[in-house]
Amino acid sequence: MNPEITERPINEETRSRYGVAAFPAVLFLSPDGGLIQKASGFMLPEQFSPIMESALKKEEIFMAQLAELEKMPEDAKLNAQVAITYFQRMQIEKGLPLSEKAIKLDPKNSTELIPNLHNQLGLAYATKGETAGDAKEMATYYERAITHFKTVVDKYPDSDLNQPAQYYLGVTYALSSDYDSAISVLEKLVHHTRDENIKQNAEAMLTRVKGLAGTN
Repeated sequence: MNPEITERPINEETRSRYGVAAFPAVLFLSPDGGLIQKASGFMLPEQFSPIMESALKKEEIFMAQLAELEKMPEDAKLNAQVAITYFQRMQIEKGLPLSEKAIKLDPKNSTELIPNLHNQLGLAYATKGETAGDAKEMATYYERAITHFKTVVDKYPDSDLNQPAQYYLGVTYALSSDYDSAISVLEKLVHHTRDENIKQNAEAMLTRVKGLAGTN
């Protein structure tokens, strides 16, 4: 797909819907339009084949989970797993009822999937914010993303996803032009994280945000 081919507007619609940022791009979609996997850049056949096999495997696993969920609709883990996959596929509306059910069935996070549920929903909303058609819609999506990232940060301090959620929270504040909040979150993360990868990413983002904010 290439959005620069103006006689085929579906290319731009697809780019916006699935958050494609580099070209050429290949998208693996489910029959109902879910994004199973995407790949960008020129690839040789031997490079492309494993990606295709991975997409097919992901779809196989998801179909098995859906079948199990149909048999056990009150299973908290299955509801969470399927919801997470829907969020990763940018099918938020399909995942929301399942995520709400998973949270209700698992208030103490015994499945250890609830933080990831919020994290993936935050990422999905943030992606939709980046491709939103107008400022009001963009602000709504960013606000929703922030709510879910903050839930992970505030309610699940011991989760492995707590610090990634702090990073995503800072980035989303920056995307929504709330630079003061972004700087505050990222500075705290830089000072207390022991994960070198997270620290490097947070420092780089902090430098960018301070530049945008016009601060030192």
